[in-house]
Amino acid sequence: MKKYTAVITILCLFSAGTLFSQNHWRVNNAYGINADFDNIPAAVDSASAGDIIYIEGTNIPYVATVTISKPLTLIGPGYFLASNDSTQANVSTAIVSGKINLNPGSEGTYMAGLTTSTIRISASNMIIERNNISSIQLGYSADIGNVVIRQNYISSISDYNYYTSAVIKNNIITGTINSTTRANWLIYNNTLYGPTTSTKIRVYNSSVKNNIVVNTQSADPYDCIDTDPARNNNIAYNVCNKVFYYGPELENNIWDATPDTLFVMDGNSETMLFLEEDSPAIGYGENGQDCGAYGDLTPYILSGMPPVPHIFEASVPVSATTTGGLPVNVKIKSQK
Repeated sequence: MKKYTAVITILCLFSAGTLFSQNHWRVNNAYGINADFDNIPAAVDSASAGDIIYIEGTNIPYVATVTISKPLTLIGPGYFLASNDSTQANVSTAIVSGKINLNPGSEGTYMAGLTTSTIRISASNMIIERNNISSIQLGYSADIGNVVIRQNYISSISDYNYYTSAVIKNNIITGTINSTTRANWLIYNNTLYGPTTSTKIRVYNSSVKNNIVVNTQSADPYDCIDTDPARNNNIAYNVCNKVFYYGPELENNIWDATPDTLFVMDGNSETMLFLEEDSPAIGYGENGQDCGAYGDLTPYILSGMPPVPHIFEASVPVSATTTGGLPVNVKIKSQK
């Protein structure tokens, strides 16, 4: 881990100086690393509203529940870093093993590049993008609006009995999206793929467009999108492999696609969902766009690389010499 100390410091300073004018803080829990903090709650407590916290990837999970009640920017290195090319020189992820609670007061928070089990959102006007998340729970303790959830790798999204307004787009979702009657969601250009013993999208008062929904569970009742008119949804331009078992087969959707005609089905869990050359999802979306996570103007980004410059290759000697010093060679990319 010490080998990457200089590399990570360069990355943080370069990113902060280029993109932000707020205070920036380093969190790293590896032994011997001289970071500002070795745990996330201490960094959150010490930071001022608007500060940026860089949470560096290590081989040790950050074990804590993180509660945020002020607007902050939290940036990790991304996820699945060893699975794709040109990600990070240090392929360790920043794993937050506890819950992340975004409480009232955290309006304006931005979060990217982290791996965590649960995010509970009880504040408005925030962006959650390019994270690996097991569960997102919207409106956990308060009404919320203008929440953007995009370009994440997620298991499930749900809400509690509070009003929630959210944009859910360009995510890869292995499980389900479910809501109560108090939801008002825009669910666009997501790819839902995997086996679930339920309907993969079952929501109320929402617009569901341009998604690819494949429930690989073989049993008949386990399907793709609940089309019950009583749910008051606008459902169109989706490509699915199963029609709703108990309801109408809505027009302007494809209900009989198969995974092998939709996706390349080769590579890792992200790249296997690239569209096949003659996929029925190509151009089927509203206004002729491609359906799924890789369509539209904000396509899914492999490995959840956050939108800051990153070092993808580094050569750092283990020791210095009296004549040559410590020659450090790095290659840096600017990630959009």
